[in-house]
Amino acid sequence: METYRVRDYFQLKTAENKLSAVVDAFSPPEDSSWSTEEWMAFLQEEGITYGILEKNIERLGSDPLSVVYPLEVARGIPPVNGTSAYIEPARFDKGEKEEEDPAEVDLKNVIHIAMVEAGAYTGRKVEAEPGENGTGVDGSDLQAKAGKDFPLRPGKNTRVEGNDIYAVQAGQVSVRKKTIHVNPLYEVKGDLDLKTGNIDFTGNIMVRGNVPSGFELKAQGDIRVLGTVEAAVLTASGSIFINAGVNARNKGSIEAGHSVHATYLNEADVSAGADIVVKQTVMHSRCTAGGSLICNQGRGLVIGGIISAVHEINVNEAGNSMNTPTSFYIGATHGYVERRRQLEQALYEAKEESTKVSDLLKTIQSKEENGISLSSKERVMKLRARNTLEAAKDKARDAAEELEESAHVSPNPESGIIRVGKTLHSNVDVHFGKYRRVMNKSHDRAVVFMEEGEITLNVT
Repeated sequence: METYRVRDYFQLKTAENKLSAVVDAFSPPEDSSWSTEEWMAFLQEEGITYGILEKNIERLGSDPLSVVYPLEVARGIPPVNGTSAYIEPARFDKGEKEEEDPAEVDLKNVIHIAMVEAGAYTGRKVEAEPGENGTGVDGSDLQAKAGKDFPLRPGKNTRVEGNDIYAVQAGQVSVRKKTIHVNPLYEVKGDLDLKTGNIDFTGNIMVRGNVPSGFELKAQGDIRVLGTVEAAVLTASGSIFINAGVNARNKGSIEAGHSVHATYLNEADVSAGADIVVKQTVMHSRCTAGGSLICNQGRGLVIGGIISAVHEINVNEAGNSMNTPTSFYIGATHGYVERRRQLEQALYEAKEESTKVSDLLKTIQSKEENGISLSSKERVMKLRARNTLEAAKDKARDAAEELEESAHVSPNPESGIIRVGKTLHSNVDVHFGKYRRVMNKSHDRAVVFMEEGEITLNVT
């Protein structure tokens, strides 16, 4: 009886991240069989030493022809990245309650104003954690990324003791990514109107009514609006809290250095350095979050528009049954992807222009080298061509440098995730950096993420 070697009819494939190894078959003879020991020796020869799935090896040893290939034979332990340092604000007792419409979603946590006295504890820095390394199927150490740290410095009207932050005077607490400020408060008792005018304040701004179209609010601290914001411009170095919601009609903008909180967004342009948290619906809006976009309380509905977030998009329902186009950008925001596309196009056009102008210059210079005098028109053309060539080279160099710089600071799209608690409708397109996938049918309880260079959809 002829002796068959395992490697003559099978090959082993190891994942690029070394977290999985599978066996694939070439068409082994029907009378072939190999012992468990022979399979283990084959794995050893291929460098697979860790996380071996013994039950699957036994299946290969007992009846390899009945196995559905490829078959996973080893599984590593993925590294667990560390937690970055962050600011944890103190829990403040709620004092005065704001009047609210009982029909609205409870936003007490959003509109509560944390006022403190001098010397009060306002929060602390929670230290970064290093993470835990994983192990590859070849026994190698898979390095975890340590959480990012930052130096804790006192904010406006605060002092630091170790990792604790205290107020040095009375005021309103404003939490930032890397510190806490205690700001003075500018308060508008009702709606913003012509009598009040636009506001540009060094601390926090509180509007107890509505902000109509055409007005501007600018705060170095936080902005809190207890009513509705229309097509206005709100800019805050801290966070923006809107008790009701935003009806912007695709005008105005809302921009926060930290987070934005609202009940709903309708045709709004919203950006936040950290999270965007919406209680009910996001309709036909353009949202860009440096952290996550969360819309999973109440209806948790997102329809139309462009939603961008670096870490996570977490909603109850994405799109609708009418297949309204809805775009999700995760890891790399829509603005980042669009800018990369523009730079790549500019680089291509500059190179094309350089090639054409260089060919023209060579033709003109060839005439001169052959002793042919240039006409006045050709001399002007030569001068213009040289200037055009230099401009094209500068354009190409600038685009190439910006592309290189953006590559170093770009977010990692593979670390982002999209979670849809109820329904992910068709015609929702998801983008992970340069990768794109359009949903061609609806899915319930969907999770979308990057795996092995592909956009993966899991239904839980």
